[in-house]
Amino acid sequence: MTGKKTANEIKPSTVVANDPNDLKGALKNIGGSLSDHWNTTLAKQTLKALWLEHSDPATREKQCSVTVAALIGIGPKDELESMMAAQLIAAHNAGMECYRRAMIGEQTFEGRRENLTQANKLSRTHATYWKRSTAIAARASKR
Repeated sequence: MTGKKTANEIKPSTVVANDPNDLKGALKNIGGSLSDHWNTTLAKQTLKALWLEHSDPATREKQCSVTVAALIGIGPKDELESMMAAQLIAAHNAGMECYRRAMIGEQTFEGRRENLTQANKLSRTHATYWKRSTAIAARASKR
């Protein structure tokens, strides 16, 4: 037995889209939404994109804190902007990890080249997200 549930064993759930208790916006500065479920989910997704494998507990705590601070600093105004902010942070962190790996002293030529190639792609992705987010912000300010 694999422990997997079949379609008959999965019970349907009710999806609540407009829960008044959720629409307080206490965490709007993090995720740009009045829905704190959205804001919390977005923050958790962004934190899960961090590479924390070799970080000690104090460093891990600092990395998580600065990641949420980055979301707040970017200041998403709505859900679309918050998704772009999360991806911007994820692309930045992944790119920096590739740059770090490329610079390991014992790294092979192929390993260095592959990591620098991936870092370059991620840096271009980061730049694209930045351009799009500033364009969206400019359009929003004209409304």
